[in-house]
Amino acid sequence: MAVVTVYAILIIALTTLWLKHKSMMNKSKKFHSRMGLLQGNLNETSNSLELLSRGVNTILSDAPEVHGLLDVHKSLENAEKLLLNQNFSISSSESCAIATHATHAILNHYSGIDNNQTTDIISGLLPLTKRLDSILTQSNMRAEDIELNGNEHRRIGELFHAIGRTDRASDFYNVAHELSPEDIKPLRALAGIQRKNGDLELLDISLERLLAINPDDIEALQEQILLLTDLDPSRVKRNKKRLEGLGIEFTKNNGQLSNIIERANIVGQNLHIHNSEDIDELYKKGSKLLSLGEINTALECIEKVIKLDSKNGKAWLLHSRILATNPHKIKEALSSIKKAQGLGEFGIIIESEILDNNGKKQPAIEVLEEYIVKYPENPEVRAKLSLLLLRSGSFEWANKILEEAPLVSWEHEALHVMKGRLNLSKVDENRDNTGKYDQILLLDSISCFDSAIEYNRESGLAWLGRARALRYQMSYNEAEIALIRARRLIPENPSISLEEAQLALDLGKIDQADVMISSASTRLKNNSTIYFIKGLIAARKGHLTEAQDFFSRTLEMDKNHVRARLNRCSAALLREELSLALDDANLLVENRPNLSLAKLRRSEILMNLGDWSEAESELRGLLKENSEYTMALVHLGTCMNAMGRAEQAEKPLNKAINIDPTLSDAWYQRGLLYLDFGRLDEAFSDFENAARCNPRHLDANLRIAAILHEGEYPEKAISAWRAVLNIDSEHKLARRRLEESREKVSTRNSNYITKH
Repeated sequence: MAVVTVYAILIIALTTLWLKHKSMMNKSKKFHSRMGLLQGNLNETSNSLELLSRGVNTILSDAPEVHGLLDVHKSLENAEKLLLNQNFSISSSESCAIATHATHAILNHYSGIDNNQTTDIISGLLPLTKRLDSILTQSNMRAEDIELNGNEHRRIGELFHAIGRTDRASDFYNVAHELSPEDIKPLRALAGIQRKNGDLELLDISLERLLAINPDDIEALQEQILLLTDLDPSRVKRNKKRLEGLGIEFTKNNGQLSNIIERANIVGQNLHIHNSEDIDELYKKGSKLLSLGEINTALECIEKVIKLDSKNGKAWLLHSRILATNPHKIKEALSSIKKAQGLGEFGIIIESEILDNNGKKQPAIEVLEEYIVKYPENPEVRAKLSLLLLRSGSFEWANKILEEAPLVSWEHEALHVMKGRLNLSKVDENRDNTGKYDQILLLDSISCFDSAIEYNRESGLAWLGRARALRYQMSYNEAEIALIRARRLIPENPSISLEEAQLALDLGKIDQADVMISSASTRLKNNSTIYFIKGLIAARKGHLTEAQDFFSRTLEMDKNHVRARLNRCSAALLREELSLALDDANLLVENRPNLSLAKLRRSEILMNLGDWSEAESELRGLLKENSEYTMALVHLGTCMNAMGRAEQAEKPLNKAINIDPTLSDAWYQRGLLYLDFGRLDEAFSDFENAARCNPRHLDANLRIAAILHEGEYPEKAISAWRAVLNIDSEHKLARRRLEESREKVSTRNSNYITKH
C-alpha cells in the first residue's frame, strides 16, 4: 500500500507538471505571436515616421528659416510642461525666466518692423505666438514680468498685434516705451491700437509723448488738433503754430483724418451728455487722467464737475490733489481741501501730504497732531503722523505716538504696518552701527506685518514691509512672493521697484536689478536709494569709477548714508585713491565706533599707505572687541611680516585658518611667510590651499606657477601658467613664462629623441 501510495503521488505530480508545461507552451506561443505583431506595428510606425521626416525635410529644404521654428516649438513645449502641467511649486523668478526663454526663442526668428514700416513674418511664427499668449494668460503674467529690453518688448508686441491680441500688445508697447523712451516705434503702434479702439483719451496721451520726442511730427500735430477741438485751445494753438513754422497749412477736410474727426465729434457729444446727466463718469475720467499724468485735462474735467455740482465733496478733494501737483498753487489746493472737509469729506491726510511734499514738514505734522487731539482713535491719521515723525528723525516721538494709541485703534492694519516700519528702522540703525542685522527685531517686524495682513489681506504696504524684512533674513523666496502680492495690490508704489531691485541684487541677478532700478528712477526723482543701488550694480559689474560717482551722489543727498560711504571707501581703495578712502574711513570710525568693517577698511588703507604700526594698532583694537575676526587676524599677520616680525606673524594666521579653513587670504599670507622662512614645500602647500578655496585667487596661482617654473617639471608649470591666464588673459608675465615652459618641454623631448 505504501508503494502504491508513492506511485500515485508521483503520477499525480507528473501529471500536474505536464499540464503546467503544456499551459506554459501555449502561453509562450501566444506571446511570440503578439511580439511578432508588435514588432510589425513598430516597423510600420518607424517607416511612417521616417517617411514623414523625409517629407518634412524635403518640403522645408528651400525654407530653412521655417525649419528653425521646430526649436521654438520645443521651447514652448518645455515652458508649458514647467509652467502649466507641473506637480511641484516653482518660484516667481523661475517662472519669469522660463517665460522669458520661450519669448526669446520666438524673437530669434523675428527682427521687427523696419524703418519703412514693412515686416516679414515667417510662416508659422504667428501660431507659435498664440501659444505663447496662452502660456502668459494661464500663468497670469504681464509684460513687466518678462525680462526683455525695450527693443525686444516692442518686437514681441508687434507679433501679439499681428495675431489680434491688442490688449497684450498694448501692454508690451507701454513697457517698451518705459525702457526705451526715445524709441518712437512702440508709441506709434500704441497710438494705432488706441485709434482703432476709439480710446481717444489715451490716444491724446500717446500723441503728446510722440511730440515730446519729435516736436515736428506733422501727422501727430494734425491728429491732435482734431482730437483737442474745443477741449484744449492752448495745445491746439501750439500745434497750429508748429505746423505754420513747418510751412504746412492745417485743414479739417483731410481725407486721411476724416474718421478721427467723426470719432472726436461722437466723443464730444458723449461728453456733453455726461456733463448734464452723469457727473460720476466725468469724475472717474478726471481721476483716471490724473493717474496717467495728464494734469491739465484732469483739471478741466474736475472743474466741469464742480461747475455742475458745487457741493460735490469728492470733486473738491480731487481738485486739491490735482492743484497740489503745481507748487505755485498750494494755497488753492489747501482751500479746495477745506471746502471738501466742509462738505463732509475726510481730507486731513491729503492736506498733510500736500504740506509735506512742498517742504512744509512742521505744518504737516501740526495738522495731524491737532486732529489726533480731537479724534485719538483714528488709526490712519496716527500712523501717518508717526511716519512723518520717523522721516524727520524723531524716532522716540514716532514710537510714542503709537504707544499712546487706544486699544480700539489696533484693530486696523495701519498701526501694525507702522510698528513694523519702526522696527525695520531700528534694524537699519543697528546694521549701520554694527554691520549686523538684529534678528529679534526682524522677527518682531514680521510679526507686525503679519498682524496687519490678518486684519486686511489686501494691505499692499504690509506685504511690502514683510518682503523687506524677509530679505534682511535672507529668506529670498518668501520675500519674492510677498513682493508679488504687494505689486498686485499697489502697482503704482515706486518703493516696490526699489525693493525688487535690491532683492535681485542680493540674488546676484545684476541685469534684472538694473531694469528694476531704471523703472524706479522714472517715478522717483532725486532719491538717494536709487543712486546707491546704481552704485552697487556698477561695482558688481566692475565699473569702479562709475560706482564711486554714484556713491558720491548718494552722499551729497544724504551725508549720513553709512553704506554709501563704506562702499565709496572700498571703491576708492581699489582705485588707489587712498586720501579719499582714508577720509571716509576716518569719518565712519568717528561716527560709528562699533562698526568693525569701517575699522578694517581703515587698517587696509593704512597698510596700503605703509603706515604699518598704525594699522597694527587698529587691528589689535578690533581683535580686542572680537578675538575671532578672521580678516583682522590675516591683516595682523601681514603687518607683522611687513614690519620684520615674521616670528609673530604665524600665530594670528594659524588662528585665522583654524577658525575658517576656507579663507584663501589666510592660506596665501601664511604661504608668503613660509616662503620668507625658506620652507618652500610648506609655502607651496599653502598656496595650493588658497587656490583651492578660491580658484580665481590670482596671486596664489602666480606663486604656484612661479615655484613650479623653477622646478624640474615644466609640464606642471605649463598647467599652472594656463590657470593664471584663465584668470587674467592679458597677464604678460604669465604668457612669457608659459612660452618658456613650452620651450623647456620641447628641448627635453628633442634631446631624448637624439639620444635614442
